[in-house]
Amino acid sequence: MSCSGNCSSCGSDCQKQPLRHPNITGAILGQFMMEMAMRSQKNAAGEITEDVMDDMDRKTMNWLGATFSGKNAQFEIDPQWYPVGVAGNLRIKLGTELAQAAGGKLPEDNATLIYSAMAVFMAEVYDTLAMVTKKGVEPLGEVPAPEMLALLKRWTEMLVGYELQWRDPAQKTEDTEKENTGNK
Repeated sequence: MSCSGNCSSCGSDCQKQPLRHPNITGAILGQFMMEMAMRSQKNAAGEITEDVMDDMDRKTMNWLGATFSGKNAQFEIDPQWYPVGVAGNLRIKLGTELAQAAGGKLPEDNATLIYSAMAVFMAEVYDTLAMVTKKGVEPLGEVPAPEMLALLKRWTEMLVGYELQWRDPAQKTEDTEKENTGNK
């Protein structure tokens, strides 16, 4: 019997999304960035405690670390990339930062390095959120702050292993503008 694609309970890989696809990785990172922004706002408003926020952050880091180490069965994993390729790319791109995050020495184990990278990612998200908020800009509103988009792009590229061509959603493309003026 062939799979019809309606197999949520059969355990096959047919419905798994490819983790290395930039849309999937970007969506994962973007979702966690939004959740972190909401946690930060709730913490600032006194709606959650530092302990609750730390616990949620620890769970986020563990989920991200396991996922990008290739240990999350929800996703289709490229065995050539997870964990060896992504760890190598992170060593090249973030070696100094990862060594600092790990107490001065770069982790040798791929999984440990990836978990350390997720801690760096989360620290960068919180730092960027604080910087954007101080400017009085909504970090992840209808039109996300350029700093948040740049962070999302950078980390997506590091985790998928290649450069992405993204355009700012706030800017109209020349083609759209030409279409609009040509129809008048």
